Formats: sequence, C-alpha cells, structure tokens
Amino acid sequence: MDSRIQDFFARHEEEILADIARLVQVDSVRGEPREGAPFGPGPRRALDTALEIARSHGLQGEIAGDRMLVIHAGQGQEELGILAHLDVVPPGGAWSVTDPYTMRVLDGKIYGRGVIDDKGPAVAALWAILCARELGLLKKGVRLMLGSDEECGSGDLAWYMEHYPMPPQVFTPDGNFPVVNTEKGRLHFCVTAPAYAGEGRHVASLRGGSVVNAVPSVCEAVLSDGTRLSIQGRAAHASLPWEGDNAVTGMIQRLSALDGPGFHLFRRLREAFPHGDVSGEAVGAACRDEISGALTVNPGVMTYDEENGLRIDVDCRVPICGDGEKIAAAFAAKLDGAARVEILGLSQPHHTPADSPFVQGLLEIYQDATGKPAQALAMGGGTYVHDIRGGVAFGAEFPGSDVHMHEPDERVEIRELMLAGQMFAQAVARFCQ
Repeated sequence: MDSRIQDFFARHEEEILADIARLVQVDSVRGEPREGAPFGPGPRRALDTALEIARSHGLQGEIAGDRMLVIHAGQGQEELGILAHLDVVPPGGAWSVTDPYTMRVLDGKIYGRGVIDDKGPAVAALWAILCARELGLLKKGVRLMLGSDEECGSGDLAWYMEHYPMPPQVFTPDGNFPVVNTEKGRLHFCVTAPAYAGEGRHVASLRGGSVVNAVPSVCEAVLSDGTRLSIQGRAAHASLPWEGDNAVTGMIQRLSALDGPGFHLFRRLREAFPHGDVSGEAVGAACRDEISGALTVNPGVMTYDEENGLRIDVDCRVPICGDGEKIAAAFAAKLDGAARVEILGLSQPHHTPADSPFVQGLLEIYQDATGKPAQALAMGGGTYVHDIRGGVAFGAEFPGSDVHMHEPDERVEIRELMLAGQMFAQAVARFCQ
C-alpha cells in the first residue's frame, strides 16, 4: 500500500466521517414517486446531498434522469467505474445505540442506517478519487456512480444503462472483500389467495415484514374476534436467511395451529413454508453447486385483509445449477390450488472469471493492503453489478466483521472503512494510470 494514500486517509478521517453523517441523516428508503423523484423524496434528497458534498470538495457531477449521481474525474477515456448506492432499507426493529438516521461514533465504530450499506462505502469511494487526484495518481478518467434504487430492484441502474455506456471495468463496494466475482440469480415470486369467506373465527388483518430482501423481524395479526397475535423474529439479509428468525413463517406456524376452517389456508401455507426451512426442501426445490452454493428461500413480506386477501412476497437466491421457473412451480405444486404463485422477477446468476486481469488486480491490492491471501468469492446477495458484464464487488465488508447488514444497529469499524477507502484509491491509481 502506498504510504501517501495511508497518510491522506489519516489526515482526512474526521471530514470523511462528517460526510457520511450528512448522508445518514437522510431517510432514503424508497417512497412514493413524485416529479423529479421517481423513487420518492428520500432517495432524491440523498442524491442532492451527495452532490453538495462532491461539489464542496471540488468534484463536478450531475444527477442523470433524477436517478443517478454521476461524478467524473481525471482526463480522457474512463477506464474505471465505481458504483455505489445511497438508498437504504427501512430501520427495522429496535435500535439500541442510536436513532437509525443519526450517525454515532462509539468504541471505534460508526452506527447508523447506511454506514456499511452503502453510504459509508460511497463516501469512501468519493474520497478515494480525491486522494488519487491530490497525489497525482489519476491519469485517466474514472466515473463514480451513486444510485438511488438498489434496495428495491435497481431501476435506477437499468435506466442509466439504457442511456449511457459503462466503463470497461466496474466494481461496487456493495459486497465483501476480497472480491466477489460470482452472484446467485434472484427469483421474486408472490403467493396470493382470496380472503376467507366462511363463518367462524378467522384472520381479519395481518402484516409482517417491510421489504422482500430482508428476513422479517415482526409479524402481527388481528383475528375476527379481536384477538391480537404478534411474532418477534430476528432480521437478517435475505441471502443469509439462516442468520435470522423469520417472523412471517413463525406467524404461519402459529395460525396453522388454530382450530377452525378459517385457518385452513395457513395450514396449507405451512406445508410450503415450514418455519426454519430456508432452502426449499419442503417443496422439493432444494439445490446447490460447488461454485455458487445452495438455494435460499425467504418469505419477506406477508399481508392479509378481508378485502384483498393474502399476499406473500418471497425472495429466492438461485445457484448456477438452479432453474427459477421450476422452483416457483414446485411451490405452486405444493400449494395445489390453495393459493396462486406468480413470478414477479427473475435474474440469472452473474459470474466474472477469477483469472481476469481486473479480478486479479483487485485481489493483489487486497493482499498488499491486508497481508492476507485472497481468492475470489461467490455470494447469495446480489450486488449492484449483477447485470454489468465483467463487474465485481470489491468490499466493503471485511471477512468476519459484524456489521448488522439490514438489521438494527448497522455498524462498521472506522479502521476497516478507512482501509477500504485506501484500497479504492489504490484501485483508481492502478486502473487509471
């Protein structure tokens, strides 16, 4: 690692943290679309705030299509693109250290929604460009792209890629170190059924979870006799469902045990989504391969009311060997007409060869900075480069770090975030010389 890069980040640490704090203050959960804010006012405010931050440091940028903040630096052809996002998942559950939108520094860590996913790494990338520019390491062009809809489908990136070509090499700090070169495919399907129309005790309303790509931590139901039921689970990222405790499947199990025909639907749902089954074994859909691992299944959001009936949104991460359409069909077969299954989204797995010069160069940067051996990784969580040919994830989460991704008390060690920024700067220097 270039000692000048290390010194730069040491000198500017307080400024970097202040920039992150400004962005954390913005509640950038997706909201209702408005003019000039296709993903809601919060994500738009995050773009505007990031543009103000960039301009305060002498960087020029523009908000493309009200969806993506694009910052250009260096001269000539852009050899490298860095892609991060400023939208976040909802706070979810009880925070114990700080309000989710007030960044707090405690015991060498920063806490707040977005400090690791992805506002903190986005700011680290911005400062990496400032570092390379100040040290004279930026010879060619680099493009920093900060989006506003990664958590809810990446409609921002889809729009951007329709209108602008990508640089030949792109990494996102939206994953793990050393380098993630393989990502599972993603299947999003919904299960729907009409409301119960018979007599007797039944569910009147139900709500569990808020986004499909997180394990729901709370599910609450009200029965027709006024009885209220609540299930407390544990949040986690949908790609790591075994790390959480799914409150939606917990509620299905609870309701399925109640007597009466008003709960027959939930008994059928329990057969397809038994509590604790995160791999689709109950419906015969389980599969895995050596490169990308096993299928994961996460019922992330469940709603029910007497007007609209039942809806469950399910997130599956599909290995290279899997077939998303057959997986959805297996759930439909298990439900056997008790509920309807509809595919809402299906993306194929993403793979960039580990022996490519780009992947090998990033691995060398990681090894040099940490002194640890490194090899390319596969992950279940889709990163921002999933649909970008040749793209990879480079950080920002270090192996073994406890960052509470998509959970209350999201956190990151300051030391690790500064080291990530230094590696981003080294990447800019290496690929933009």
